[in-house]
Amino acid sequence: MTASLKQLRYFVTIAECGKVADASRLLHITQPALSAAVTQLETIWQTQLFIRRKAKGVTLTASGELLLKHSRQLLQQADSLDDYAHALNKLVAGEIRIGCFSTLGPLFIPQLLQQAKQQYPELRVEVVESDLAQLEENLLNGQLELALSYGLGRNDHIRHDPLADCPPYVLLPESHELAQSESLSLQQLCKEPMVLLDLPHSGDYFLSLFEETGRLPSVVYRSRSFEMIRCAVASELGFSLLNQRPRTNQAYNGGMVKMIPLKDSKAKSLQIVIARHVDLQPSVRAQVITKIMREIVDDHIFTD
Repeated sequence: MTASLKQLRYFVTIAECGKVADASRLLHITQPALSAAVTQLETIWQTQLFIRRKAKGVTLTASGELLLKHSRQLLQQADSLDDYAHALNKLVAGEIRIGCFSTLGPLFIPQLLQQAKQQYPELRVEVVESDLAQLEENLLNGQLELALSYGLGRNDHIRHDPLADCPPYVLLPESHELAQSESLSLQQLCKEPMVLLDLPHSGDYFLSLFEETGRLPSVVYRSRSFEMIRCAVASELGFSLLNQRPRTNQAYNGGMVKMIPLKDSKAKSLQIVIARHVDLQPSVRAQVITKIMREIVDDHIFTD
């Protein structure tokens, strides 16, 4: 058994008052209960704290004098912790630099910046958009405190805290003969021309989905831009596979697309994660940004 903060507070108050009766009135606790608490503390510590004299109050023993000093320090630290907890919102200030995988940025970052500004007006959030490889490098060299990314990397020094699973889907031009399908298989797509989102890791991921079919589609166009892929599909260059679902079927060029589920049960989902260096303890700023991001991603996935 260890001593409680309440017992320490009783001990310190009796020592400062010099009498159990006076401490009892100050703490609003009965004398027998107060005496019992201190006796229990002496039993836990196996040390006599007071010399008790009838009608003359109490006197600290030599051990009691030493323990009084440490007890006061511990209570001060406990009070400081309470103050810190109550003032957390006021302490969330300064600057935090975070990364974001480029295709996730438009869906989540503007709302993150808006909510962070509303909830923590003294906090400045700088966002760096990049691909997965560059985000990992920046996390490892300390340029970023955390990053919104996909869990595709395999670096032992990067920790991934999962936010949501995003299964791949088929993107087709609205006019395509398969666009009215409720779902499509990878086998059905093998003969179709493909428009590939060809970011580091991403391109390999999408093509790997076709491995079990024994056939690869013909890639007719590659781009590192999410919206360029949507425009190319809307222009009937081919189909594409994506994971993130914008809340519109209209591409940037005005063309219309359809987002159709994959019926392949083994098609590997991508996991949206908050990535950070395993050896770095998250700051208060990082903790509040992670909380806001988790809420935003949950809301987006749920409403979709």
